[in-house]
Amino acid sequence: MALDYQETSKKILAAVGGVENVTSATNCMTRLRLTLRDEAKADDAKVKSIKGVKSIVKQGGQYQIVIGNEVSNLYKEFAKLGNFNEGSASAAKPTGNIAQRIFGFVAGCMTPLLPAMLGTGMVKVLLTLLVTFGVMDKASSGYVLLYGMADSFFYFLPVFLAYQIAKKLNGSPALYMVVATMLVYPDIVNLMAGTNADLPLGSFLGMPSTSLFGLPVITATYTSSVLPILLMAPVMKAVEDFADRVSPNVVKAFLKPMLFLLICTPVALCVLGPLGNVIGNALAGVFSAMYNTVPWLTVGILSAAMPFIVMTGMHYALIPLCMNNLATLGFDVIVMVTMFCSNLAQGGAALGVAAKSKDTDTKSEGIACGISAVVAGITEPAMYGINLAKVKPMIGAVIGAGLAGLFTGITGVKGYTMGGSPSLFSIITFIGGENPMSGVYFGIIGAVIAIVVPFVLTLILYKEEAVEKTVEAVAVPEVAEAEEVRKPMVKKINLVTPVEGKVIPMAEIPDEGFSTGALGEGVAVIPENGNIYAPADGVVSSVMDTKHAVGFTTDDGLEILIHVGIDTVELNGAPFEYKVSEGAHVKKGTLLMTANLEAIKSAGKQIITPVIVTNSDDYVSVKATSQDTIKNGETILSIV
Repeated sequence: MALDYQETSKKILAAVGGVENVTSATNCMTRLRLTLRDEAKADDAKVKSIKGVKSIVKQGGQYQIVIGNEVSNLYKEFAKLGNFNEGSASAAKPTGNIAQRIFGFVAGCMTPLLPAMLGTGMVKVLLTLLVTFGVMDKASSGYVLLYGMADSFFYFLPVFLAYQIAKKLNGSPALYMVVATMLVYPDIVNLMAGTNADLPLGSFLGMPSTSLFGLPVITATYTSSVLPILLMAPVMKAVEDFADRVSPNVVKAFLKPMLFLLICTPVALCVLGPLGNVIGNALAGVFSAMYNTVPWLTVGILSAAMPFIVMTGMHYALIPLCMNNLATLGFDVIVMVTMFCSNLAQGGAALGVAAKSKDTDTKSEGIACGISAVVAGITEPAMYGINLAKVKPMIGAVIGAGLAGLFTGITGVKGYTMGGSPSLFSIITFIGGENPMSGVYFGIIGAVIAIVVPFVLTLILYKEEAVEKTVEAVAVPEVAEAEEVRKPMVKKINLVTPVEGKVIPMAEIPDEGFSTGALGEGVAVIPENGNIYAPADGVVSSVMDTKHAVGFTTDDGLEILIHVGIDTVELNGAPFEYKVSEGAHVKKGTLLMTANLEAIKSAGKQIITPVIVTNSDDYVSVKATSQDTIKNGETILSIV
């Protein structure tokens, strides 16, 4: 069944705390990326229970909801629910350690550039094919025009990146872009390409230089670079704030931007620009040394580890390193080859599950996710939805990716042109070097290893659990004695109340996330005491750090959310105490948790306790009791 983007968006928005808790929203190829004012208000269990959500990743201040291939369509509907301005992301406090914040910032700046990066990269790939097979000549005007269009993005990459940095920091895009355009301005490029080494520092360093305000400008190349403008990001933000503070209002319109440019220009040309260039060359040198010394180990280990890098959401932060390698070395393997091996391996494992499974739904999902990974390079549906969830296919995928990485490392497969998300079609990006077609031949063998090894290992290791379905027969009344009526088999489940008190219908719950049914069908109780009991035999599927709610999965497969009070997540667990641990299997009537109702009331919160079947879409009906009050042991919900 196709995903209902509008309904799913509403459920996600309610589960992460509503419109007022979202400061920015964007999406990449597989994830809805949110920046939340208060991440504690997001209920991870609710988000994960929503149909279409594969997983959640919290990284670099972003609340990333893994959706898969349909995320772009979902985002269009999600964006309609609120005025989510990406630039307002800075309103939220950054989270994580310094490394996580840096990588999160870099990933946040690079992600919006992916469409242009992939589009122009694929045009370059197409031109490489046309030249390789003699369809087009490099000297033809058509080639020059098309290549100029494709290469323009990479040539002016610092300018595009400066725009995204400004948006991320709530800065002035035009001013930040001026600093970047200066770095790639033809006359400045030509000036620094000279051989003037008459300045003492230039002579001392043995590098050609010129000067600005008496300061030496070390020769460097900034076209297609990313590190220099990234290093300038905090400086540009600090200088803009400084210029804003010291400029009187009457002259601020021209004084502020003038101060900004006069301060940032020497910093960029004399300090951070050359430093970024040195760092980029150093990183390329370290990588080149590793690759030249032990290529099989470098590519093999990175290929095997890539799924876990993707899980953190930091694979986008590797793009600057990839771009740096392409600009300085002329090739890349750290992203283009390792992700090629890893992505195909994820697809091979998912296809193995599809081949081994006897369940129709699992088989169809495995085929769809496998093809998505192999053909489109979109791995997260396969990784989160199948391989990681079933564990053993993930083991096969890691082994297959590692072996493919070892082979491609030994045979010297390299990526010469940035293409789309690494997939089977990325083989054409391996055309280049002294023997242009060798990368293609060895890339094909590497692809076979990456797909076949996980496929075979999954067939060997993966064992599908038998699902026993027990149902009780309910006879349909006979229409006529002479007529034979087939009796359908249905299952009726009764849940006893987890809490005693006054029953109120779901529509009267003072929280739209519950009252609208966005989180599922159910009912609510105004409790008489603070004891919360298990509504059936089952497993405590989730507990919260804030202890205000408990997730419960019955042995019949019902997924229940018992949420004590409204907005009680803000109480940070003080009035609550769990009596069971996550993962515990308990009997009906077992005490799950206690709540101090008076403390909740004193904090200004309502004690209304919703009892919601979060997977109610999987059932024909969820009917609440008609009683006004309910006692322990009495049925609160009947599910067919």
